[in-house]
Amino acid sequence: MRHATVPVSDVLLATEGTYPYTLGGVSAWADRLIRGLPDRTFTVYAVVANPGASQRYELPTNVHRLLMVPLWGTDRHEEFSWNAPAGRLFGARRAFRRDFLPAYEAWITACLRPAETKLADAREALWVFARFAEEGLMKYALRHPKTWEVLRARLAEHPVFRHLNLFEAIDIGKLLYRYLAPLAFPAPEARVYHASAAAFCALPLVIAKERYGRPLLITEHGVYYRERLLNLARIERAAPYRYFLSSLYSLVVRLAYQAADSVAPVARFNAVWEERLGVPREKIHPIPNGVDPRAFHIVREAGSGDEPLRLVMVARIDPLKDIHTAIRAMRSLRDVYGNRPELEGVTLTIYGPAPDPAYEASCRDLVRQYGLEQMVHFAGPTDDVNQALNSGDLAVMSSSSEGFPYAAVEAVMAGRPIVATDVGGMREIVRHPYGMLVPPRRPRDLADAIARFAAMRDRLAELGRIGRDRMLAEYTLERFVARYRAWYDDWTDEGDRTHERKVSV
Repeated sequence: MRHATVPVSDVLLATEGTYPYTLGGVSAWADRLIRGLPDRTFTVYAVVANPGASQRYELPTNVHRLLMVPLWGTDRHEEFSWNAPAGRLFGARRAFRRDFLPAYEAWITACLRPAETKLADAREALWVFARFAEEGLMKYALRHPKTWEVLRARLAEHPVFRHLNLFEAIDIGKLLYRYLAPLAFPAPEARVYHASAAAFCALPLVIAKERYGRPLLITEHGVYYRERLLNLARIERAAPYRYFLSSLYSLVVRLAYQAADSVAPVARFNAVWEERLGVPREKIHPIPNGVDPRAFHIVREAGSGDEPLRLVMVARIDPLKDIHTAIRAMRSLRDVYGNRPELEGVTLTIYGPAPDPAYEASCRDLVRQYGLEQMVHFAGPTDDVNQALNSGDLAVMSSSSEGFPYAAVEAVMAGRPIVATDVGGMREIVRHPYGMLVPPRRPRDLADAIARFAAMRDRLAELGRIGRDRMLAEYTLERFVARYRAWYDDWTDEGDRTHERKVSV
């Protein structure tokens, strides 16, 4: 599958819904990783929602190639695939009955009855799907009446899924075509394959690992499976439909983990989930994120000046960031602590994009409902995050899920004491005395912690410097890059030996 004019990259980095098409923590991670290793060449394999996505990052010169993989917005995946298959039906009917139908049944069974299924059967099915997808036959196979019969039969015999209505059953069939789209975009050869999540973007890398005898590495930010479950809890669909999707996500994650040679979560918290999902402890090697201390530094000391206390949040306006909890905490500050002079005139300014218009509208509605228009301000995205952080006295984060958030490291590196929710790897960043952690979705607890910091305004500058010193000791960009360089070096050497043995055979 090697492209005729493009050399083999040192690393093929697969992303899903992030770099280089969106802003945010994972995209920042990818950009800093690639730019921090200018002596390594990269292919970026980017899974996106649709082919109309616009780049938000200018690619550095060590990126050999950007491969876009759209899940939606196309009639046939091969319209955008560099593989350009013919999609001929000669011999396809026989292969469909002999290979595809048994593979499809094994895959559906793995989703419906995961406890009764061998992961090896699902892995073999993935190989069959990859062959059909690469030959441009996936749409033909998934739309075949026999495929529909298999799906309906397996759903009907299950005590839970037999209650799915016709619309939801059809939707499951369509989703499989879209979610398996990356298999129609075969990953070209690289010396190391690196998935930014144990997700659908990792499936072509599972195939490429075996095809070329190269290692597969996975980084986990927010645990992909956990975040999918949180998202499923918010959608308005019947329980059987949501359960099927949760089983599908679990299957994909477990296949990716099983194939991985090494998994590097950005936080030790993630390792707990990874072990539960089948990753041996000896495969897990956490690599925390790091930031450039030259880009994030103290311009104005926290708590200085005579202005009212200013709270600052840098976050996407997104359900996982749980902006609602921050807004409700501001109501508590007004209603419970409003008579305290140190909190008179307190404000919260939120900097960040709003990729979910419906959620942004709900946040603004909540501000109006509580009459907080003078206390809570939405400033939109900013190109100067350090200046935004320095405009505040105290950083606030109210997320319901996180990996190892850049926003927290950047805030502390900029000398801001911080109040944050105890999710993901947050407790690895936020420590006493410069930080306080509270349980997620507890607005009153968040308000109480803010009030405690407000009562010691004269110490905020000192606490900010203590926090920055700790970030300098542990979470700099230099340390981040060095850890990934060593990880790549180890597995590139191992991969070269494995590849040579495969070629010789």
